[in-house]
Amino acid sequence: MRSFYLLIVIIGILSCKKQVSNYDTTNICKEKIQQTSKNGYTKNYFANSINLKSIGHYQNGLQQGFWKYFYRNGNTKAEGHYEKGKKQGFWKEYHKNGNVKSEGHIENCEPSGYWKFYDKQNALIKENHY
Repeated sequence: MRSFYLLIVIIGILSCKKQVSNYDTTNICKEKIQQTSKNGYTKNYFANSINLKSIGHYQNGLQQGFWKYFYRNGNTKAEGHYEKGKKQGFWKEYHKNGNVKSEGHIENCEPSGYWKFYDKQNALIKENHY
């Protein structure tokens, strides 16, 4: 019986541990700039679905201005600004449940200034100043 209680305590302690992995800014500009023939406002959908994947604006074939990305469930995945096809300005990323995952400013494809990172329950778990 004593070992049973010890096991319950250990499980309780381990379940309270916060996960900090997956909260970094090292891959902010991992996607390559893709120039297209598109110009103007666009809506992109998931394959074989009526659900939006992204909305935004192209200027001379490059992403420009505010863009918003979605999960398949309809919740917002990320939102922010582009300048000539590169992420620039304030960006916010969300967990699938709709809570904020990270937020901060990007300048020249690098994190800049103050960044906050949150867990799925919306608790602040990390802050960085770049």
